[in-house]
Amino acid sequence: MVERPMTPTLHDALHEHFGFSAFRPGQEEAVRAAVDGRDVLVVMPTGAGKSLCYQLPALLRDDLSIVVSPLVSLMADQVSALHARAPGRVALVNAQQDAAANQAVIDRARSGELRLLYVAPERFSSPGFLEALRETRIGLFVVDEAHCVSQWGHDFRPDYFRLADAARWLRAAAIVASTATATPQVAADIATRLKLSDPVRVSTGFDRPNLSFCVVPCGAAADKHRRIAAALEDPAARPAIVYAGTRRGADALAASLEAALRIEVPAYHAGLSRDDRAQAQRRFMDGEVEVVVATNAFGMGVDKADVRTVAHESVPSSLEAYYQEAGRAGRDGNPARALLFAAQRDKGLHVFFIERGEVSDDHIAHVARLLTATATDGRYELALDDVAADPDDADQVRAVVGHLAQAGVIAPSPAPVDRLRGRILAPFDGRARAACRVLAADGTRARWRQYRSIWAYVEGSRCRRDTILRHFGDPSAPRADVPCCDICAPETTAALTAAAGNRMRAASSDGTTGPIVTDLDEAILGVVETARPPLGRNKVVEVLRGGRSKVLLRNSWDGLPGYGAFDHLRAQDVLDRVDALLADGRLHSTGGAYPTLRACAA
Repeated sequence: MVERPMTPTLHDALHEHFGFSAFRPGQEEAVRAAVDGRDVLVVMPTGAGKSLCYQLPALLRDDLSIVVSPLVSLMADQVSALHARAPGRVALVNAQQDAAANQAVIDRARSGELRLLYVAPERFSSPGFLEALRETRIGLFVVDEAHCVSQWGHDFRPDYFRLADAARWLRAAAIVASTATATPQVAADIATRLKLSDPVRVSTGFDRPNLSFCVVPCGAAADKHRRIAAALEDPAARPAIVYAGTRRGADALAASLEAALRIEVPAYHAGLSRDDRAQAQRRFMDGEVEVVVATNAFGMGVDKADVRTVAHESVPSSLEAYYQEAGRAGRDGNPARALLFAAQRDKGLHVFFIERGEVSDDHIAHVARLLTATATDGRYELALDDVAADPDDADQVRAVVGHLAQAGVIAPSPAPVDRLRGRILAPFDGRARAACRVLAADGTRARWRQYRSIWAYVEGSRCRRDTILRHFGDPSAPRADVPCCDICAPETTAALTAAAGNRMRAASSDGTTGPIVTDLDEAILGVVETARPPLGRNKVVEVLRGGRSKVLLRNSWDGLPGYGAFDHLRAQDVLDRVDALLADGRLHSTGGAYPTLRACAA
C-alpha cells in the first residue's frame, strides 16, 4: 500500500499530470481512497470527471492498475490522451491488435514499465491472460461503466460476471467501480456483484444545471425529420449529436438532415467499416462537420466539450441510457439542450423488442445442448449463426450464454463477435435449468421496469429534471441555469414546434403531402405483413392510430412496429390510404363475413 500523501501533494500531482488547479466535487475523496488502497464506488454524471478518479491514483502508485472498459473506442481514446501525460506508462490489450502486439504489452506490464493497462472484459475469461499477470503487482482493478455488471442496469454485459473473481485472483489491492448511470438499486447491485469491501462511496449528484430538457411529440418518421431539422437550423444549436434507433434509421436521417440543413451530415453506426466510423468521429471531433447522426455505438468514447445539442430521434430503451447519451451535451459548462423526439410508435417498438427478447426454458435448453454437443475435450466453439436461427435472435442467444455462465454451466472465452467459444463446466441439469429460468425472468422484469421509467419521463407532466433526479435517487432540488425543460418553460417546446411547423408549411406549399403519404403507405403495408392474426381495414386504422380496444390488446397488436405512429391523423384519412392501396392492387382483401387484408407482391 502506498503511503497516503498530504492534500497539497495531491493538488500538485493534479496540476502536474492533468494541468488542473483544483479538483471537481468528489474527485479528491475518490483519488485519496484509491491511493490508500480502498475499494471505491464512484457515481458521477457524464462530464463530471470520473476517469480522473482512477487515472491520477494509478499514476501516483508504484504498481500496475488494470482498467476494464467495454468499448475499444473508449479505451483507445483514453490511452491516447494519457500518453501525453504519462509517455510509455499506458497501454491497451484488445482484439484489434495482433497476438504479438498484445504479448509485447503484457511483457511491459510484467516488467513494471506500465502504470495503466486497459483491457476488455472478455479478456478475463482467458486463463492464459490471467496467468500472464499472476505474478505482477496489481494495485487498482478499475471497472469502468460498472453498471454493465448489474442485470438491473441499462447495459448489462454477461462478460462482467467474472471480474470480481479475476480481481481477487490477481490479488488487486483495491477495486474501483465507476459509472454515470446507476440508480440506488443498481449501485447496491454493483457493490454486491463486485464484492466491494467497505467501499468509499462517492456520488456527486446527477443534476446538469446547464442542460435544457425537452420532449417533442411527433408523428411519423418524416415529421420527426422535419422537427429535428428545425431544431438544428440555427448554427448556435450546433455542434450536435443526433441519436437514431437503428442503422437504417441513422442513414435515412443523415440524408434527410443533409438536404434540409444544406450541410454535410455523416452517419455513424456498426454497419460501417472501421475506417468510415473513425473518419466520421474524427471529422466531428475536429469540427469539420457540425452534425453527426449515430446509433448508440457512438458516444462512450467521445469527449467533445462544445456539443450544444443532443437529440434523440426515437425514445431509448431506458432512462439511464437516455441520460448518459444526453449528457454528451454541454460538457464545457455552457448552455446546451437535450431534445427527445417521441412518437407512440416508439412505445410499440419497445414492447415488441422486450417480448422478442424473452427466452423460454426450451430455448435455454436448446442452446445448452448445442454447446455441449459440439464440445471437444470439454471446450466448445461454433458460429453464432449455428445457434441463432435468425440474425435478429443473436442478442437473445448471447443473453442465454450469459445465463448459462452465471449458472455455472459454461465459462465463455474471448471470441470474435460472430462466434461462441468457451469451456463446459457442468451439465445442464435441473439445478441449472432452474437457475437460468430465474435469471431470464429477472432480466425481463428489469426491461419492463426500464420501459415504465422512460415512458413516465416522456409522458409525465412534472419537471423533466426532477423526474431524472428522483429516478437516480438524488434528493437535491432541481437547479437550472438555463430554461429548465418543456414542462417548466413551455416556450422551449413552443419554439421548436413553431419552427417545425413553418418548415412543414413551406415544404407543402404546392399542396402535396408526398413524404407523409409515403410513410403512411409503408406503415400500412408493414402492419398488414406482420400482424398475427391478420387484420381487417378498420383494425389497421386502429393500430396505426394507437387504439386501446380489448381485442387489440388481447392480440398484442400494440406491439406492432407501426403502432400509434399516426395518432395525429384522422381515422378517415388513414382509412382512405388503406382503400387507395386496395385500389392500386398493393393490398388484397380476403372477402367473406370477416375480411382481412393481405399484402400483394410488388
